[in-house]
Amino acid sequence: MTEGGVVEVEGLWKDYGPLHALADVSFTIGAGEVFGLLGRNGSGKTTLLRILTGYRLPTAGTAHVAGMDLIRKSLDVRRRIGYMPEHPQLYADLTVRGLLRFVANVHGLPRSTRESRIEELSSHFGLGAVIDRLAGHCSKGYRARISLAAAVIHEPSVVFLDEPTDGLDPEQRHQTHQLVRQLAKDSTVVLSSHDLDEVGVLCSRALVLDRGRVARIGTIEELGGTDGIAEIFRQTQERDRGQEI
Repeated sequence: MTEGGVVEVEGLWKDYGPLHALADVSFTIGAGEVFGLLGRNGSGKTTLLRILTGYRLPTAGTAHVAGMDLIRKSLDVRRRIGYMPEHPQLYADLTVRGLLRFVANVHGLPRSTRESRIEELSSHFGLGAVIDRLAGHCSKGYRARISLAAAVIHEPSVVFLDEPTDGLDPEQRHQTHQLVRQLAKDSTVVLSSHDLDEVGVLCSRALVLDRGRVARIGTIEELGGTDGIAEIFRQTQERDRGQEI
């Protein structure tokens, strides 16, 4: 694998009984990349994300994130990464400021820098209008911004985003795309998305999973752009339909 990869995965397997959720998955993500993780439902994307964020253990293989062995130093890895799940759960009865303060405390930010970091993120993510509003009373677009801010409050080396624009309207999606680009200036971003146009706009490279295996990996151009990726999906879908007959 490439020297100096921020995420390095080699021969990763995840079995659930006889089912191979992941089978011999290998790839490397370099510093500063926005890396797309693609695949149809059941392809293994969620399983891979849960392993890379320390919430599941692989059956076999190795993974290094932020320069650390994910299996032997899982807690240390979690301190170095940020994670925005597909359906983030915000503490609805806390203000946005209170929620960010709580997350900062969990990550061990010292009191001397905690408040300045919250103000910095409020400005960075455009949260000034809602910073003292209850998180549960914020719009879906603002909740996406709050979740992003919470994911990066401790300045992680790698940020994992699982469907960050799901359910947002076009303007909210555009705003979130801008925030992802800003994140990539300081962190490596791994983006899981069903939206091929979103991947084409944001990502430099992408990995396509198919039934737990790497179907294709490369730059967006090498994959044929969004049309090429859609064709990969179409071929795997037709193959699966053929096997069902």
